[in-house]
Amino acid sequence: MIKKIQVEHLGKTIFKGNVMNMPVKKSAIVDKSIDLFDDDDPCIIHTSYVVKHFAEALGKTLERYDGTIQLEDHPDIQAFLDLNADARITKLK
Repeated sequence: MIKKIQVEHLGKTIFKGNVMNMPVKKSAIVDKSIDLFDDDDPCIIHTSYVVKHFAEALGKTLERYDGTIQLEDHPDIQAFLDLNADARITKLK
């Protein structure tokens, strides 16, 4: 699993850090928590699990595209990240 990412929008870095701290939509967390646990008010354990699930999906996508993606080209990732559609995400070492 990837550890760190950098998100850029309009040439500025808007997030740089641990993938588990990436900006995720609250609604996406609730929706996935319902899917996985039938829990519409996820506790921290369920929330962390869901974010890890999203981080793994992002990591797999970044690996397929040599470590960098344009969010607008990946609606599956865009569905859970709380970012502008024209953001660029890069895997950091």
